[in-house]
Amino acid sequence: MAGLRERKKHATRKAIHDAGIRLFAERGFAATTMEQVAEAADVSRATVFTYFASKEDIVFGDAPLALAALADQLRAAPATIPAVRDWLRPLTGWMEPDLLVQRRLALEVAAVGARRAQLFRQVERVVGDAIAAELGPDRTLAARLAAATFIAALGVAEDAAAERMERVGRPLTPEEIDAILDAAVAFAEAGVATLP
Repeated sequence: MAGLRERKKHATRKAIHDAGIRLFAERGFAATTMEQVAEAADVSRATVFTYFASKEDIVFGDAPLALAALADQLRAAPATIPAVRDWLRPLTGWMEPDLLVQRRLALEVAAVGARRAQLFRQVERVVGDAIAAELGPDRTLAARLAAATFIAALGVAEDAAAERMERVGRPLTPEEIDAILDAAVAFAEAGVATLP
């Protein structure tokens, strides 16, 4: 039954996130209350707080869970950058229409922008630690630089995805997302290969 329980938790978390994103897009971040999100998701206010401590956390949905999964995956990976790409492959949903709302909110609401920057920094730290373990303890600076470059490349890939979605007015296809992410990974792999 643990499988069923986890699926129900995931469905509830997704319903809250989806309701929040929809309301933030329609009414604005400040004008949307946790009670309204709860009502739109058909859950109690307490349930919303069980899954998300704040409205800022609702904006980014499963990002903290995905980050924990990345850390777990990298601990067992022989090579960091390909493992990060493997981690990104099933997460292509983060480059869907929600991305446009998240980016707009990050620009308009300081707390959302700060949470977004914090999440990127956490990914950078996890990737940097994995690259450091891969390269060895005397190459920590090189590992941190490689991680920062890779996260910057992912940011550029996200920018490209958002611009394309705005231009064509539809979500990107899985193939388009893969092409963008593959370009970011190729850039990062080339950079790691040149590290002294």
